[in-house]
Amino acid sequence: MARPGWSSARCGCCRRWSADRRAGSVSNADTVRRRAKTGATQRRILDAATEVFAARGFTAATMADVVAKSGASIGSIYHHFGGKSELFLAIFEQLADDVERRIEAAMQHALRTGPDGADPRHALQLHVRAYLEAMWDNRCRARVLSSGDTPAGFETVRRDRMSAAFRRLLAVLPPDTSLRSQLLSRLLMATIAESSLMIADCENPDDVAPIIDTAIEWIARLTK
Repeated sequence: MARPGWSSARCGCCRRWSADRRAGSVSNADTVRRRAKTGATQRRILDAATEVFAARGFTAATMADVVAKSGASIGSIYHHFGGKSELFLAIFEQLADDVERRIEAAMQHALRTGPDGADPRHALQLHVRAYLEAMWDNRCRARVLSSGDTPAGFETVRRDRMSAAFRRLLAVLPPDTSLRSQLLSRLLMATIAESSLMIADCENPDDVAPIIDTAIEWIARLTK
């Protein structure tokens, strides 16, 4: 026998729980929308800053140029990124993050689809191909970042980040501390770096695949 008032109390609790749950869902949806909007705003600002730096150079460009190009307020830009130097660094981080995602996706795909994905030399070639393809897709950013017209201290930041990225690329090879291996690592890093610069400078998309294929072929020879 049910306790008097239990059913009505339970229904009241359920109604309150359902209302709270709906309110939470709405709140979560609002949060997701706000984050998506924030992400879209940041991308718009970074894309505009990339175009401004490409056209005028970092030194000559002004925050007013970025405001005019992006349509965002100066307050919004400072809120999301800070000043001009921070904007430039954010463009670099955007490029580096995309490259890392592309390399990881290529490696995971290789491991899922074929036995060669576990082969160290094949894995290195996949990494390099993903890296160079990402550089082509991000060529506008890459050109700005390699222009030489950069904020104070940026070259040190870029060198450290890219050195770490190259070490991760080469980490798929068997460990070897010999002098030959150290020289090989430098040759591989130089090959990848120069290939990425050539690709970023390409105007004709038809030139990109031959550069990538040649770089991969050269790396395959070096790592035999």
